[in-house]
Amino acid sequence: MMPEANSRQGTGTRGAGGSRFFIAACLHRAWQVSMAVTLATGIFHLLNLIGTGRAGFGPTLITFFRASFILSWALLMAGWAVEKRLPRSDRADYIMGLMILVFLVRGAFTPETFATTLNWILTGAGVFYLVRWGTRTASDVRLIIISIVGSALVVGAFGLIEYAMKSNPLFDSIQIHVIGADSRVAASDQFYRIRSLVGHPGFVGAILLASAPLAMLAFWRRRWLLAGSLLLLFTGLFLTFSRGSWIIGLLILLPLTMFRARDWIRRNLRWVLPLAILPVAIIFLDYVNQDEVSARLGSVVRERGLHWVAADGPILHASGEADGVQSYTRFIYFDVADDFYFGGGQGPVTVVINFFDRGLGAVRIDYDSRNKEGGPDDGAYTPTAAINKTDSHKWTTAAFYLKDPLFGGRENSGADFRIVDDDNMMVLSEVTVQKGRLKLPGVIQQQWMSRAGSISTRMSLYPFAWQVLKDNPLGVGLYNTPGTDHHAVDSLPLTWMMEFGWPGLLLLAAMILVVARECLRTWKQPLSPASLLLLCPVIMLLHGSFLMILYDKPSLVLTAAVTALYINIRPWRRGGAVINLSNEDFMV
Repeated sequence: MMPEANSRQGTGTRGAGGSRFFIAACLHRAWQVSMAVTLATGIFHLLNLIGTGRAGFGPTLITFFRASFILSWALLMAGWAVEKRLPRSDRADYIMGLMILVFLVRGAFTPETFATTLNWILTGAGVFYLVRWGTRTASDVRLIIISIVGSALVVGAFGLIEYAMKSNPLFDSIQIHVIGADSRVAASDQFYRIRSLVGHPGFVGAILLASAPLAMLAFWRRRWLLAGSLLLLFTGLFLTFSRGSWIIGLLILLPLTMFRARDWIRRNLRWVLPLAILPVAIIFLDYVNQDEVSARLGSVVRERGLHWVAADGPILHASGEADGVQSYTRFIYFDVADDFYFGGGQGPVTVVINFFDRGLGAVRIDYDSRNKEGGPDDGAYTPTAAINKTDSHKWTTAAFYLKDPLFGGRENSGADFRIVDDDNMMVLSEVTVQKGRLKLPGVIQQQWMSRAGSISTRMSLYPFAWQVLKDNPLGVGLYNTPGTDHHAVDSLPLTWMMEFGWPGLLLLAAMILVVARECLRTWKQPLSPASLLLLCPVIMLLHGSFLMILYDKPSLVLTAAVTALYINIRPWRRGGAVINLSNEDFMV
């Protein structure tokens, strides 16, 4: 009887263990789904800001991201309880924990912003440890990668639709006009910068750019899917008009793509090269042959189909750094040659002005329009949307889209339109009138030049930050940067220097050394999947060097998740990788 009893007992033990294994497997599968939703809702940040995306729950708000975040942690801890184990930790977790402690302690000195600080820490550290402790196998890692890439593709596709509509219903519904605001958009009707589901053009650019290496990992075996994904990501990236994203993409991703696809490009060079050159040639020829008239103003006036009309009194000729014309009144008038445009019916036109940005007034155009209700005198002085000057004392440009011009000479002295400067301080050097919308190279040129002042603005912050550091050796506290109505200035290093003082500089130096060391190690193993994973947070940090990218939820969620994956598969860590993977394990 004893052997029979022992046999039944052993069967019962195995049955309990099998049941526990089955429950743990189900919990882990549910965690995978919940984690994918958490990453997606973190990247689709605008969904958490609209009214239907949030609900009150006691003293806090529950959003799509927070709900899936809490569920993911509950499932992960339930799995630990069923398996009767705790997560394994190593030096990377201790370093991250130390950084969390530093931010918490520093945030405690600024209680007015401590709730915001705590939310930021819970988001970044929570996602990091969710991925760090939750991923166990190659399928887990692949699922995280595909979730991020899929979310980025949705961001890109939504951005294309948004650009075609020139409107974002999610962004408009929350009425955050200051994020990525550019008054030139309304004036030109063509410089629209997509915000997609993220909320800021620069942050959208960072998400799309950083997801490209992950797409290479996941879709490398399926070349047409990879090509389509990269095309969508890079098209969305272009429409953000984020110059930082463009530069990082040209310096990092373009060479990387050429290197990894070198064999495929070499085999298909016969049709790849014409396919690449043909659209560039068409765009260039279309740009060169554009139909336009212009007038260059200054000590020497050069008119080509566009006549400067000296109406409403004399004009002051400026010189030196601002060589051009400046009106004694608010108006500078122009007459378009009749053989170029007269009487309407020839479609819209775009007026591009080049001016020295001086003063803080607004600039617009009053034009002779076919719409009799558009403005005074039966539409003879129809106003466009205005742009605001910034007193940058830099040369800049602005484009104004005139959808229904008449150009019948009904303004003062037979003029067709006038440039209006509210405070009469700008200096005008050149005016161009083009039929239709701007050509693609013109859009790029105008966007680049019209935003050139942002570089000088960031550079001017260095002496300001240094003075704040000298006055506050221990920093001013998290989200407490002086001289701003937001939580920080644009530059992440400068913000940390002001928020943390000298400890912030040491923190930045330590981060730079760690990233440099990891980049050096991946350089020695360029074909390792860890090299492409590391590239993602490096891109985000490069963005953060001039844009406050890591204080934005989508960027923080993406960076934390990929950093955790990198640590898990990093092959040169002490004791070997937590999860040993090859490139084949990533590919779908």
